[in-house]
Amino acid sequence: MRLPAALATLAALAALAVLAGCATVAPTRAEVPLLRLPPASLGRTLSLQQQITVQFPSPQGEQTRDMIAMLEADAAHTRLAAVAGGQVLARIDWDGRDLRVTRAPWAPRELMPERILSDLQLSLWPVEAIQAALPDGWHVDATPAMRVLRYGDEVVAEVRYPDATTTLFTQRRDGYRLTIRTLQEEGKTP
Repeated sequence: MRLPAALATLAALAALAVLAGCATVAPTRAEVPLLRLPPASLGRTLSLQQQITVQFPSPQGEQTRDMIAMLEADAAHTRLAAVAGGQVLARIDWDGRDLRVTRAPWAPRELMPERILSDLQLSLWPVEAIQAALPDGWHVDATPAMRVLRYGDEVVAEVRYPDATTTLFTQRRDGYRLTIRTLQEEGKTP
């Protein structure tokens, strides 16, 4: 099963949505686990440029933000650069041991690189690797068109793949949605 490349960047925007003022997880619920899968467990290389639209609730009502994300992944590293307003918002480099993050001074403090990486892995890594890393009570259901992260019977996140270049990500707990469109994939043009 080939997943659309757009999923990779959904993680970046998921974190942006959280940092933009999304609700936090209630203390009575299990916290959403942070995946830390080795880059090699992806099982392939990626080089993508994606446009991401983030929709999230705020005290002023529903907000929408756009950004460009560039993702490179191979057996040794997962790298992501998020660009907003023509400037780099953040860079992430994960080698399986250390997560290195560079942020623009204007990047929101709530930006959570750990969540970006985890959402990226939830979207793109093999389901078997994800399931093996999840704590008790958590599981992933997957079909070629969708992935669903659950805690017991609660749907926490959904990833849908309506076509080969589009990914729709919904994080139900925090209320944000991402629409990710792959603009360019290594060796391909739009």
